[in-house]
Amino acid sequence: MNNLSSLLSPAVSPDYLELVNLKRSFFIRTEDVIFIQADVNYVRIVTKTGKVFVQAKTLKSYEQLLKKTSFVRTHKSYLVNFHHFAGYQITDGGTFIQLLDGKKVPVSKRRRQYVQTSVSQKQNGVN
Repeated sequence: MNNLSSLLSPAVSPDYLELVNLKRSFFIRTEDVIFIQADVNYVRIVTKTGKVFVQAKTLKSYEQLLKKTSFVRTHKSYLVNFHHFAGYQITDGGTFIQLLDGKKVPVSKRRRQYVQTSVSQKQNGVN
């Protein structure tokens, strides 16, 4: 029954995310997660080691669980770990978060002000 509850809602602590696959349940450190990308009712969790974990959960469920951590929702399809931000870019092609590994994650027009405020607060140590 404990494993069933894990399937229904992802477990999280400030330090770890519980991931579930067909064979087992395991934990990864939240600080190792660069971003989480939505794909309908699945998410891709991308880590700094380059590993990608696919989970059958929604991005909204992870957003709720990680709201008191360093993660910021930048777009309808992205939840980004602030600890991996390298910069913020506004271009003719849109607004992007530049990550430490060189990747760019989009920031939607609707979330631009929220992301700018969140980045400022996190840089100033306000949560």
